Amino acid sequence: MAGADICGGKMACLSCEGVLRRDEEGWHCDGCGASYPEREGLCDFMPASAAGVTVSEREHYTENIDYYLCMHQTWKGSPFYQHYHSRFLDDLRTLPADSLILELGCGLGYDGLELLRAGYRLVETDIAPGQLGEARRLHSESGFSERSAHLLTDAQRLPFAADTFDGAMMVAMLHHLPDPLAALRQVRRVLKPGGIVVLGTEPNTWQHTALFPAGKRMLRLAYHLMGKETDPGEMVSAADKETEGFSKYDLESLFMRAGFDWWELKPAGFFSAAAFFAAQEFSEHFGVGIKLFALERLGIRVDEFLERRSKLRRYPWHWNAVAGIL
Repeated sequence: MAGADICGGKMACLSCEGVLRRDEEGWHCDGCGASYPEREGLCDFMPASAAGVTVSEREHYTENIDYYLCMHQTWKGSPFYQHYHSRFLDDLRTLPADSLILELGCGLGYDGLELLRAGYRLVETDIAPGQLGEARRLHSESGFSERSAHLLTDAQRLPFAADTFDGAMMVAMLHHLPDPLAALRQVRRVLKPGGIVVLGTEPNTWQHTALFPAGKRMLRLAYHLMGKETDPGEMVSAADKETEGFSKYDLESLFMRAGFDWWELKPAGFFSAAAFFAAQEFSEHFGVGIKLFALERLGIRVDEFLERRSKLRRYPWHWNAVAGIL
């Protein structure tokens, strides 16, 4: 289904915000003459002057598509992954059936697939054509090609008119953006009154400032003792290397400045997340397949206890969050 059809014709020009029309070559604005071509079945709304980190992310997630497809096979079996992804999806499942949901930075499209199975309509965007193409293939092969659309789009500049979507979702992607506030303001603009946006598994600040430096020192020591190179060539993007995550104050400030009327932050993993990422790191760096699923299940029980302790709620590994407009 074409993006204009699933969005009710509310596609808007990035230059003048005029209504776009579609033909065999792509999208065109009658107002200012801007054109947005279609490449390999994907409508391309990426600005020509994208920031350096955006270009780097686009290349990384396209060139390493096989790696992420392989990693997802491990992630989808993780109790931590299943538990906290189900939690933020439950926030969107409060919307009425057939609601139109926008997912920014959709990646491989697996979270979106769960929403399609629950009866929602979906527009997915990403900056990486490799990932977006896999998401489109997944949804098509699952029988949802008529209820989903896929657009190459920068989350900081969305080609949609105001009041288009009932809900929006961003999973582990806000920290990849040069300007997360711009993206949240765009989401606020395209949401209908009463709409909600859900953030899934955004990294918390403390792990980047306290835990990661110590972890890197331990890895260097382990490599030294084994007589190996100290640089294992970790498979993470430039944004993942540079991010410092978001504190509770950071996210609340972003929601407020973006114009949302209410928000709720929810801890997303303490010990279960530590077990998940420890297994992932050791598997990545030492070439062995480590799974700590039993420890993750135990960790979820500990997490649920810690989530009820107000003094510790500021220090989860990740955040889930929901915000809305009245």
